[in-house]
Amino acid sequence: MQKKVKFFILIFLFCLLYQSSFLLNANSFEHDDPSTWLIKKEIIFDSTGSPKSNYLNDLIEKIESHKGEGQRVTKNEFINLLKRSEARRVYSKELIKYATPESIKIQDKAHKDYSKVFLQEKRIKAGVDFLHRYQKLLLKAQRKYGVACHDIVSILMWESGLGQFTGDLRIFNVFMGQLLYLEVAQKYAINKMISEGKKNPLASSKFLEKENKRFRKIKKRAVRSLVALLRQSKTKKIDPLSIKGSWGGAIGYVQFMPYRMNFAVDGNNDGNIDLHTWPDAILSVANYLKEFGNYNMTYKGRKRGIYSYNHSNSYVRGVIQYADTIWKRFKEN
Repeated sequence: MQKKVKFFILIFLFCLLYQSSFLLNANSFEHDDPSTWLIKKEIIFDSTGSPKSNYLNDLIEKIESHKGEGQRVTKNEFINLLKRSEARRVYSKELIKYATPESIKIQDKAHKDYSKVFLQEKRIKAGVDFLHRYQKLLLKAQRKYGVACHDIVSILMWESGLGQFTGDLRIFNVFMGQLLYLEVAQKYAINKMISEGKKNPLASSKFLEKENKRFRKIKKRAVRSLVALLRQSKTKKIDPLSIKGSWGGAIGYVQFMPYRMNFAVDGNNDGNIDLHTWPDAILSVANYLKEFGNYNMTYKGRKRGIYSYNHSNSYVRGVIQYADTIWKRFKEN
């Protein structure tokens, strides 16, 4: 009898161990498979209704605050937004590209590649044609803000291909994905690197700290962007899930982050700011460079202003190179 009891106890323990192992593997699978990444209430709030991270807590506190720009958004309003099917998607491919330890290297390479693309004859011609077509508007911006016409055009080319590429991703999902799955996406990227025979750069404590710092910055920026998006959308009676932009969450021809919308300008005085229109886009770029970037028309002042738009030296060099190229061609015509 005692042997039978011991046998059944062993079987029971084995089943528990197997079930635990299965659950662990299931959770691991959920993290390892990007198709399973979803934005949902259960991974944002715990069983008591409290946010599961300091960043999420900061987000809820700031949208619910009676202070700050825009209209207050309650926690329940936020939860109701999460219930909508379009709010659930994580743009995993773009997030992995952002989270990989090779992200900075990839972006620098992209900027160098863009230099080659934008210095192609058709792109130069497009920039020169834009200078001619919107000359009055560009001169208006130059006189008002002291920003060179060709620098405005160059930034618009680099940011959106003069309006050709503005992005079609819901920026709410972009930023929520960054808050919830950044580390998971990094792990996925590293596993892929290792499978390709590359070393894990996070094995270096110095590089690990650098990445942790980068992630903290990304998450703080995601919180700021979501707060601005939700509060301003409620003020303007706009559905926040209808606003689309780039994989980084930037909006319009100018690719402003939501929390930089305070630099957006009503360029045609129609009482509405639409960064998918050229009057608003052109004057908004000039206003941003002057007010935020402390731009002036000296070479040093141009570099300083353009760097404020994108903190990349290769970006600054590329923007100036394209700007000077189209300006020279414009004056020759």
